[in-house]
Amino acid sequence: MATNWDDTYEKLVRAALTDYPPTAPLRADVPLPAHGLDSLGMVGLSARLEDAYGIEFPEGALVPASFATAGDLWRVVSGCLADR
Repeated sequence: MATNWDDTYEKLVRAALTDYPPTAPLRADVPLPAHGLDSLGMVGLSARLEDAYGIEFPEGALVPASFATAGDLWRVVSGCLADR
């Protein structure tokens, strides 16, 4: 599955996953919670993404469904970037 995110996104997401093989490609369908992203990790990752991209997640976006997969989270980030 092709991805369209940049290196910053990939680096931040990979750093938040405690149980993901470092050499495995980060695909859009990778389930983030299955690889160690818990609720505290979601909060930290969202803050790091906001800082890195100069965005602010809308209140309704900070829900587990937004962090279900790498692709789901990228859709939220790219939506915030488009709204800047």
